Amino acid sequence: MELYLSFSEILRFFKRHLWKFAVLTVACGVLLGVLSLKSFQRVYSATSTILVACTIDNNASPDYSNQYASMLNVRLQAAVAMADLEDFRVAVAERAGVEESSLNSITASQVSTSTLVDLTISTGDRDHAAALADAAAEEMADQLEAIYPTPPIQVHVTNHAETPAEQSARSSVMKSGILGIVLGIILSLCIGLAILLLDHTMRDGTYVSNSLKLPFLGALSAKAGEQRKQDEFRALRASVFQQTKGHGSVLFTPVHTKKGAGSTAAGLAKAMTLTGKTVLLVEADFSGNALSGQLDAGASQGLAAILEGTTSLKEAAVPTGTKGLSFLPCGKAFGNSADLVASRAFSEFLYDAAEQYDYVLCVLPGEEEMPDADNAAPAASAVVLVAEYGKTPFRNFEKSLNRLRTAGGNISGFVMTNVQ
Repeated sequence: MELYLSFSEILRFFKRHLWKFAVLTVACGVLLGVLSLKSFQRVYSATSTILVACTIDNNASPDYSNQYASMLNVRLQAAVAMADLEDFRVAVAERAGVEESSLNSITASQVSTSTLVDLTISTGDRDHAAALADAAAEEMADQLEAIYPTPPIQVHVTNHAETPAEQSARSSVMKSGILGIVLGIILSLCIGLAILLLDHTMRDGTYVSNSLKLPFLGALSAKAGEQRKQDEFRALRASVFQQTKGHGSVLFTPVHTKKGAGSTAAGLAKAMTLTGKTVLLVEADFSGNALSGQLDAGASQGLAAILEGTTSLKEAAVPTGTKGLSFLPCGKAFGNSADLVASRAFSEFLYDAAEQYDYVLCVLPGEEEMPDADNAAPAASAVVLVAEYGKTPFRNFEKSLNRLRTAGGNISGFVMTNVQ
């Protein structure tokens, strides 16, 4: 697992999957909007305020005044508690002349440290909401005055309730939909970052290079135009020239899958010929003839016949449609391919080919799948590993690199293909 992800890589990931995250975000918004519509109920609230007071004789002693203030506070708390009683709710409904079931709840709260009490009712009946709140205030005033006759208190309705605004199902759905979209964006970010952090594949060539102390020779884009592809191969050509000092035999072996090595070697070979170099492209992957279909080359007995001594390189190598580029297919091998590339005949073939061509680019099967690359590595001037962006596991790449180094291969670096 890569422990480091550049900010640009994170942005590229979200840009590539933007439509997926957009669908998820919209789906969350629609889902919450639909749920809000199904569960939507019009609930209205209205508030009336009462004032609890008492006239005290101006000649009353300070002790009596303090005692009365304490008693008044007790009455205020009693008023707050009274609002929760079922009997009070029934009395309010009767007073307002409505069904008891239409009155959902009544709550009371003291306004700060004053002797004011707010009475708030909740109901589904908008037309009677204000009347219910006023009825609750009047009912409480009557009950408080009846319960506490001495010393007498006065309870007045200071603020009458107003009819609440009409509630719209559309407004509720819109609010829920917006909340769903926000949640969808957060969910998309979390999912995207989780995917990146839990990804075990190679995505950042610079990170791999720094971690494994291995040159990063170049990156080949998945959906590049023809001009950009040529520029990418020119950049790769410069890196390979630097690593191989301008000539020699180079093995290309993919890691984890067979994809990438053949097209990379073919593109590099054509770029090399543009500088006047002569190049022999060799398909040493005896499991298939993938390169034969990509090049305009004639029939040949192939590499197998050369290694078996039945033909020469001059006879087996065929010209292609690109000036300076010759191609040698794998041919039909008898026996194990790993034994063929590990033989002295293969080493002699690479030596003779390097004498006749400026560069010999040899494509081998996947390093994980077959041991051919491990066996052939000591015979070549350089070995280039090919990893596929987002497909090749980092740990698998590291293990392949260690095996090739142990086998005695001169690892020049790696190329990352299919970069998104």
